[in-house]
Amino acid sequence: QIFNAHARFWEKAYLDDMAALGVKDPDVMTRVTEYVPQIIEFVQKIVDKGLAYKGGSGSVYLDIDAFKTQGHHYRKLSPFSGDTSAADMAEGEGELAG
Repeated sequence: QIFNAHARFWEKAYLDDMAALGVKDPDVMTRVTEYVPQIIEFVQKIVDKGLAYKGGSGSVYLDIDAFKTQGHHYRKLSPFSGDTSAADMAEGEGELAG
């Protein structure tokens, strides 16, 4: 409960700041704390597929080599070559700039 109260305190401060700047309130407020069980299940699936591994402290890390070996492409690992396509932009944060 204390974590929820702490998060709501900073959420309210953020929304107050945005209102002071004239920014509209969001239509939907998604809170990661409301999806923890689904996130745990998703991360476990990644570990089960061999794409991630658990560290000693309980953290989970993406196994980049396994990710590549299984045929996946992680754009952020590719050096920028100047030929970013619209599809590449739509896949990443670049879409937000449009």
